[in-house]
Amino acid sequence: MRTYLVALLIGLSCPAAQAQSSLGITGAEFSLGMVQDESGSARSRASATVDVAVTGVHGFQGDLSFDDTASGGIGGVAAHLYMAPRNGQKYGLFAALSDVDGRSMMWGSLGAEGMLALSQDTSLEVRAGFGVADADDLDFIFGGVGLAHELTPEITLAGRLDVADFDEAAFRATAWDAGLTATWSPSNGPWGLQAGVTRSGLAGRDGVAGETRISFGVTLSLGTAGGASPATRPFGRTDPVAPLLRRKLW
Repeated sequence: MRTYLVALLIGLSCPAAQAQSSLGITGAEFSLGMVQDESGSARSRASATVDVAVTGVHGFQGDLSFDDTASGGIGGVAAHLYMAPRNGQKYGLFAALSDVDGRSMMWGSLGAEGMLALSQDTSLEVRAGFGVADADDLDFIFGGVGLAHELTPEITLAGRLDVADFDEAAFRATAWDAGLTATWSPSNGPWGLQAGVTRSGLAGRDGVAGETRISFGVTLSLGTAGGASPATRPFGRTDPVAPLLRRKLW
């Protein structure tokens, strides 16, 4: 999977470098942190996002991510094509692809998403889609909602809820993943500290008890990335299969 991730990084970097002169990179965001589950195990995570203005009302967002889990490292890439026809809103389509280290297993998803300013300091994000995996002929549908609020110029709170339904003969359950994250950026600068708590559950025929995780990390936001405004805040990333792999449920 290391070769796969390097190829993805090069693939995103090259168009971004070209866009800087011809289209214009409007923002980038990087994060590095640790996640600890109820067993006390701490695992690393990292992500990178770049946002490119294609036209005055069209944009492209590219994501790279890596999460260390009990089932192996999950590497992911996602692309978002969106429109921002007016201040305070943007919407579009996204596609994502992930695989896990040490297993012959890959899954992808497609969907639609949108972001809307509810006020000067608060934004609402929604997404929905479907996905398939090349293991066990698994397919799923999913949806999610997120809310971000800028308490002060230095502190932003972001909550989210993602739900995915798996309906197969070998695995039938509804997974949910709810999280709350606080980000502090001193003097509203590019660097920030992040802390969050996430609760994951699985209901239905193959349901299991829920699990809580806490996370800590550092972020770097360049350009217009960051804040609560839909005009600058990147679309969030979602992976409906990752919560299952974190707990060795699939």
